[in-house]
Amino acid sequence: ELTNLSTLINTETAGLAGTMPVELQNLTDLRFLILEEGATGGPIPSEYGTFPRLHILDLNFNAFTGSVPVELYNTPFLLQLDLNDNFFTGTVATEIGSVQFLQFVQLEANQFIGTVPSEVGKVFEAFTNQMSGSMPQEVCDRRDINGGFLFRLTVDCDVGETFFVECDVPACCTDCP
Repeated sequence: ELTNLSTLINTETAGLAGTMPVELQNLTDLRFLILEEGATGGPIPSEYGTFPRLHILDLNFNAFTGSVPVELYNTPFLLQLDLNDNFFTGTVATEIGSVQFLQFVQLEANQFIGTVPSEVGKVFEAFTNQMSGSMPQEVCDRRDINGGFLFRLTVDCDVGETFFVECDVPACCTDCP
């Protein structure tokens, strides 16, 4: 019976394509959902916010679209959210800060807009997007060089770019790729 499945991993050689089935939410023991470097696309079902034990959601290098459902931030034990190199749009919701154990957020190479929320985890990478504004001082204060726990903070902060986030290196951001 698949409801006891705790790990679902796909790599580009496994040939998984299509969209994410809502029925995956029935895998209540799922801890690792890793579908990277494939041909999976479409939106992430909002029902995926009901995984009670999910630790890692890694969907990088695919063709996912739409906004990241805010319901994902209801996942109580989520440690890593890796959504880079897709076609996600919209803003990064402030609810990202409600995930108690979230340590790693990787959102680069998508089409996110807006500002960086002050509620981010230990690692936040969101370069190659369309974000703008200033890095919130609350985020800078949480950098490890300031006595905090945030040890890597990377956004587009080159003022020569069309979209950039004002972020001083190295006082706040670790680098500007």
